Amino acid sequence: MRSWVVALLLTAFASALLFEACTSDLSPPHNPGGESHVDPRAGGNSAESSPGEGAPIDRTAAARNFHVALGLPKDADDSDDALLDETAFLVSYSARLRGPNWVAWRLEATDLGHVRRHDAFHADALLPAGMYRVTPHDYERPYDRGHLCPFGDRSATQESARRTFVMTNMEPQLHELNAGPWEKLEEYERARATRPDSVLYLVAGGVYGDAPSRIGHGVAVPRATFKIVVALERGQGAKDVTIATHTVAVEMPNEAGVGRRPWQDFVTSIDHIEADTGYDFLTAVPEAVQAVVEAREPREL
Repeated sequence: MRSWVVALLLTAFASALLFEACTSDLSPPHNPGGESHVDPRAGGNSAESSPGEGAPIDRTAAARNFHVALGLPKDADDSDDALLDETAFLVSYSARLRGPNWVAWRLEATDLGHVRRHDAFHADALLPAGMYRVTPHDYERPYDRGHLCPFGDRSATQESARRTFVMTNMEPQLHELNAGPWEKLEEYERARATRPDSVLYLVAGGVYGDAPSRIGHGVAVPRATFKIVVALERGQGAKDVTIATHTVAVEMPNEAGVGRRPWQDFVTSIDHIEADTGYDFLTAVPEAVQAVVEAREPREL
């Protein structure tokens, strides 16, 4: 009798172990890429947003960054500008848009090289805990992960090139925009940067309406993409900008048909971009010079 009881207890214990092993396979899988399986639009946070990781810089530190030597872009509300020093460029990130308000960078010949491209898109560890970190998987067809600071502008070293693939440097762009006039404009700016003693200051970002469409975990899609280019000489800064300084401002629609047009079709004024985005650019340039430079639309490029 006693041996029968012992056998029964052993059988029950083995069954319990088997049940535990089977049900453990039903738990959510480990996610090494950090993609959240909770929709943040419903109040969840990315699995990558762990306490103690990441920290934006304050506006005082950002204003001293050499990428914004012509002035830190500013709008009427700083609360949606998480400023991130990515070393290779400076980002103003919007938690509301889940994308960049703008990206600013300095470009000169020493930034250009021949490193091989590796599409190492990755979430941004500089974003603070509790803020959703967009992953490459948040992007859906028909949109590309469109660089603002392009890989080619940081092709001198593998590390600087790798930094351009952080997702806070991306916005959803139709492929015909990304691989069409936007890419041709990038080629133009790099050609200018190779001129002797040339240095360019650039800022790029999206133009959004009040209710932009969304992809992935709430990533806003811009209706257009803008870029401002200011060409100076090495050693020059905001005080050296004059009414004769070469500038280019473009705003390209993120819509079908854009790929059939040259980038020069989209030249506009800095004033127009400021009106569409709500941002003030070239804030360190003397106001009298700003007024002239920002109002014009250059015709000789």
